[in-house]
Amino acid sequence: MQFFVALCAVTAAITWLVLAIYVMAVQRGRRSAERPLAEALRILETHSVRDLSVAERTARVRALLDETSRDVMTLVAADPRTPQELFDLLGGYLVERWTGRLETDAATHHSRAGKIRRIAALRILFRLNHPSIVGLLGRAIEDDDTELADAGLTLLGRSTDERAMDLLLDALKRQQHPGALVASHIEHSPLSIADRLRTLLSDAEPIVRFWAATLLARYQDAGMEFDLSVLTEDADARVRKAAIQTLGVIGDDLAADCASRLLTDSQPFVRAHAARALGALERTDRAPQVALLLGDADFWTRLAARESLEAMGVDVWPVLVRCLDDRDGFVRNGAAEVIQNLGVLDSLVVMEAASDHPAPAKIALLRRIASAGGMRFTDSLIERAGPRIGARIEALLATMGLEHVSV
Repeated sequence: MQFFVALCAVTAAITWLVLAIYVMAVQRGRRSAERPLAEALRILETHSVRDLSVAERTARVRALLDETSRDVMTLVAADPRTPQELFDLLGGYLVERWTGRLETDAATHHSRAGKIRRIAALRILFRLNHPSIVGLLGRAIEDDDTELADAGLTLLGRSTDERAMDLLLDALKRQQHPGALVASHIEHSPLSIADRLRTLLSDAEPIVRFWAATLLARYQDAGMEFDLSVLTEDADARVRKAAIQTLGVIGDDLAADCASRLLTDSQPFVRAHAARALGALERTDRAPQVALLLGDADFWTRLAARESLEAMGVDVWPVLVRCLDDRDGFVRNGAAEVIQNLGVLDSLVVMEAASDHPAPAKIALLRRIASAGGMRFTDSLIERAGPRIGARIEALLATMGLEHVSV
């Protein structure tokens, strides 16, 4: 048994030794492969070379570049952090020395190493604005490999070529890749595509209508309010949600009407986004309708209602005061929380606590607010006021029997 244990220990030691030697050899090989390029970069940074043309700078370091492996040079050129002047030199040299190889690398791969070369080649050809790059990126996003497809989508999203947007919109329709991933690259594209998104609002696929409505939020002056209002009656709840969410950003009166109608939608997340839209539009005239959702059965809808009322500002005060007497505890508590978050309560309490003769009407109102908010509400009020004013507020609440209240 002891012999077996000793043998295992020796075997493990030998294994680790071999592995260590291998790692050291790889590191030495990597340093050896990188040395010519590192020396070339050092020369390029000298004052005597820095101001020369690209052709002249290339000539100065050509011998060192000739010693550099294609993989090393490709990875440096493909790095987005590589300065443009250096990229122009390396990219030009790669195209000159390995004519056609970059396109071949960018077109296909059969191994992990091949995929790395393919992504690097795509990045280089994109930065060179190579005439075949859009087609090569189209092939990349058709691949099932997530890493390759993401690289292709990213580059297409940066392109100013209309054909790149054709590919992105087609990818959105095909749904081979997650819609959120494709849409994020469409959203950040430098191209203006409001009219193209508009045509997708009537697409047969709900997911396409959803993303088209979502992406139109970027175009506030595109006159899309009516088109989006139609989608607030879409059979798919996701589409209704996206439409009202965007209308909350770009809409006006028609948007407010649609949002008011969707406050009673069958789906909680649609009701929630309708409430948020009215808050974003600052439609205080619709505050009574939003306040009804303070008692919604869905937590997230109640939260959206509170946040919407807060976004409308202190003008909703009369609506909130009426809610303090509602029979529903959720409504009372939600109204009290909005009053607190608007800062109205703190000002009111501090003024009355500092007075030797608090006004009876205001004391009655404080009682209603504090009772609706509950014990945590009053405790939080005292904590925010600090030790000196907090003591006076606590004394004031005590006179009302509200040191510790519950809903």
